[in-house]
Amino acid sequence: MTRPLVANLRRTLKILRDGWLLVGLCLGLIVALELGLRGVFALKDRVAAPPSLDPRVVRDGYADEPWPRIHYRELEALSDRWEPYVYFRQRPFRGRTITIDDQGRRAVWRPPAGRGTAIKILVLGGSSLWGFGARDDETIPSLLARFLDERGVVAEVRNLAEIGHVSTQETIALARELQAGYRPDVVLFYDGVNDTASALLEGKAGLTTNERNRVREFNLLQSPGRMAAAIAGRVAAESALQRLAKSLGRRFLGSPESAYPAPPAADLDALARGVVDAYQANLDLVDALAARYGFRALFAWQPVVFDRAAPTPFEREEAAKYAWLAPLFAKVAAEIGRRDALRTRADFLDLSAIFRDAPELVFIDYCHTTERANARIAERLTGPVTALLPAR
Repeated sequence: MTRPLVANLRRTLKILRDGWLLVGLCLGLIVALELGLRGVFALKDRVAAPPSLDPRVVRDGYADEPWPRIHYRELEALSDRWEPYVYFRQRPFRGRTITIDDQGRRAVWRPPAGRGTAIKILVLGGSSLWGFGARDDETIPSLLARFLDERGVVAEVRNLAEIGHVSTQETIALARELQAGYRPDVVLFYDGVNDTASALLEGKAGLTTNERNRVREFNLLQSPGRMAAAIAGRVAAESALQRLAKSLGRRFLGSPESAYPAPPAADLDALARGVVDAYQANLDLVDALAARYGFRALFAWQPVVFDRAAPTPFEREEAAKYAWLAPLFAKVAAEIGRRDALRTRADFLDLSAIFRDAPELVFIDYCHTTERANARIAERLTGPVTALLPAR
């Protein structure tokens, strides 16, 4: 080997070595910076109030009580597990404001033992009925159980609501409960928000919330390339460096606090019809199950902040923040008003106007309500539920 060739080889190896050291040094600095930022953000999150908890909500919605901060931290600590047919339920959890049993069900207030045979009531819905923003004993199902107890009705209320579920998932969940041998006396559905919002986000009515995620995840384990890309994307999206970049962007560039999805271009009239068509079809399926298994059903359409005639300043800001949803909610409400087969059902309650003229803060975001508002909803449901109860 000639001397010039050896010299060139040495230079090449030196360049490769220096490059490798430089890459390793950069990666080491990035890892060190990421770990340091994670520690800083963990300390900040532990000390500071959750960013989603507005001081006006604590003051006007919860009378400055200390528990909402704990509740929001517990919400962040929840995690999903796979549930056949309905995709997911919460993992067991025991906190100071939230309790989830080993079946993924939120805890419900129960009357004292020894009061006689309890009426079985099954409730299904999304996060509003599940109890987002409320302690275990102050959710709509718990308050319903307490109000019934005050009327002398001993009721065992099973809260099968789940964050993000739509009415089709709830209908399937009901069928699964019946398959397993559970025989409720009354089944209550509390819907509207997720059916409507998911239709806009997916561009098609009748789909689950974030259905596109399920499409993206399908057979992921059978494609190493897609799986690696998904992991890399997840790591980048959840990194402390990404959080720092967003924080700096908000501070210096005036970027919004949260990113809201741009819904796909869609025919809102057709979407609204599709939302109500799918909902009515689910009611028909529940009717058939009720006739076969001997329970009575009640269907409630839930209120949202867009229904308010005189919103508080905070609610007005929330309505503006979610203004991209408002047109479809309005069209769905109009479509429900045109459906005589729905409006004339004795077991259908449209609660959209229940807080229209309320002077106080009702909504802690565009759809979830305060504990005080939960009590008003539960009180409104108590009479119709009582009317459906079998004689004992």
